[in-house]
Amino acid sequence: MNSHIELYAADFQALIRHGSAAAGFDDAIAFNPDEFEDLLLEAAIRGPVSPVAGVMIRDWDRSWLQTWPGVNFGCRTYTVHGVRFARVWGSGAIDRPYSGYNFFLVERSDYTKLFRVAVKLKRDKNSAPLEPVMSIEQRTALWQNTVQFLDPVNLRRIREYGGRAKRGLLLTGPPGNGKTSACRWIKAEVDRRGWEAKSVGPDDYQAARSSGNAATAVRELFQAGGRGVVFFDDMDIALRNRETVKETDDQAVFLSALDGIEVNEGVVYVFTTNCQMELIDPAFRRPGRIDLTLHFPKPTPDLRRTLIARWNPEIRAALSETRVIADTEGMSFAEIEELKNLLVLRFVDANEWNWEWAREQFQENRSGLASRKADRQVGFGPSVLPTLAGGIPKPM
Repeated sequence: MNSHIELYAADFQALIRHGSAAAGFDDAIAFNPDEFEDLLLEAAIRGPVSPVAGVMIRDWDRSWLQTWPGVNFGCRTYTVHGVRFARVWGSGAIDRPYSGYNFFLVERSDYTKLFRVAVKLKRDKNSAPLEPVMSIEQRTALWQNTVQFLDPVNLRRIREYGGRAKRGLLLTGPPGNGKTSACRWIKAEVDRRGWEAKSVGPDDYQAARSSGNAATAVRELFQAGGRGVVFFDDMDIALRNRETVKETDDQAVFLSALDGIEVNEGVVYVFTTNCQMELIDPAFRRPGRIDLTLHFPKPTPDLRRTLIARWNPEIRAALSETRVIADTEGMSFAEIEELKNLLVLRFVDANEWNWEWAREQFQENRSGLASRKADRQVGFGPSVLPTLAGGIPKPM
């Protein structure tokens, strides 16, 4: 007579085999995400459900829409940061030692990548960002059209008076000027309230476009399990103006999916793009799809002063704020933060806060990316600077 362990192992072998076939995996690894489970499922884009061994039992429980697969027996696929994985759920028989079988599958080639995604998700959740450095007017507008808009009392009043219980925002501007930090702030506030926060990046979009049913897969990107925010990061290809850029199938599929977002009440859609406004398709920007556009230009002196005020007190005490404000004219937030990083690297090696050295090194690195010869290493390398242990550049 076979032992319970042998029967249990046989059940898992069969479920892994059939689950891999349902998910379309050639060489799958079964795993238990443990503490990362909810993080992965909340961040992922839900794919279709499929039978396992010819059986699928749907479950109508709506209590845990973000994390429950929606089946008592079957398989659901997910995509997070361009990586596909699957969850297999099989209700157990009454004579088995456990009530059910619940595990995850991923292609062997994506296993390490998925683990790194999960670790980053946990790190991001544990490090809630400060309010973004932006003007009071912009920060207020962003808050009112996301978190405040989604407040249950406000949503109820909007519905009572016949308003649209959904919102569309477009954040524009050159890279490095605060769009991402603004989205992180809103996401942290949404997470804190227990609402849904879903991120859709270019990899997710391309994966949906490459699927067997592109229109359905792209439409799924806009779906949300409940009240919350869906972030679409750098969706430039799909949003380009069809009058200035040759129309592509990407644009047609994306705009067609947008037409269906009215079914998702209680959801805010936040799109970010580095494109100039004239390159964004007017069909996308029309009211009802985009209700508010916020532009993120390079920071003003006041905003640069606010950013510098967040630096370590020792750094600020060693520098002239007036000099730093003047020298960073025309720089993005990201470039100013890189200057601070160079200051820190110099201090680690030479025990001095040398603003002049940081500026010169910044300019050298910047020009080097465009003009160094192919046989000379770019950036922090032996041909530029000696290095300390661990690869930290050692200033000359």
